[in-house]
Amino acid sequence: MWRRLWHWIWGGAPPAFPREVTWATIFSTAFMLMDEYNVLRNLGLPGGEALESLVLYLIFPLLTLPVLGRGPKAYGLALGDWRHGLPLVGLTWLVAAGVELASVTLDPTVRAYYRPLWSPTYPGVVLLDMVGWEFVFRGYLLFAYARAFGVGPAMWLQMVPFALMHVGKPVAETFSTILGGVWFAILAWRGQSVLYPILAHWFIGWFVAFAAAVLVGG
Repeated sequence: MWRRLWHWIWGGAPPAFPREVTWATIFSTAFMLMDEYNVLRNLGLPGGEALESLVLYLIFPLLTLPVLGRGPKAYGLALGDWRHGLPLVGLTWLVAAGVELASVTLDPTVRAYYRPLWSPTYPGVVLLDMVGWEFVFRGYLLFAYARAFGVGPAMWLQMVPFALMHVGKPVAETFSTILGGVWFAILAWRGQSVLYPILAHWFIGWFVAFAAAVLVGG
């Protein structure tokens, strides 16, 4: 009965739903919604937003890997190709420093958003945050989508939820995530590791606050 109903809904044989990409999409979407509604912090998780991101976007996805059918290395948890990854990180830091300095100088909304965040411990907080963020987008989703759809489409597909998760931040930053999210995916794929987008995004995350509070100031 259920089989016939399912075939009737689809007008014939239903499409295939590949296990890895289907579950990666379902799980990652659930984790992002939990983040949006502060589910873990409302349940009493200590440590603030950065620890919540680490749990939701690194620990929880790792716990789902048996369902997806692959190990951590298949999602970029490895050193990878550091000979190509590190130079690309250095290039990213160089370009990002100039762009962010210009951004905080020219855009008062960026200064107002990031200046209060700066403290000597802020780079450490950002690192904790970015480990989870980069794993879920440039590891968990990128590598699963690449196996299902090819590398090129995967880079654009993983960018969509990444960009949407920036809604509420300064407008220029949110729009920059369209190309920025793809660039981070290039770093992950070229280096075959999430380490390189973590390092790149970490610098971008703390330097903009440092520039707003210290280099440009009021």
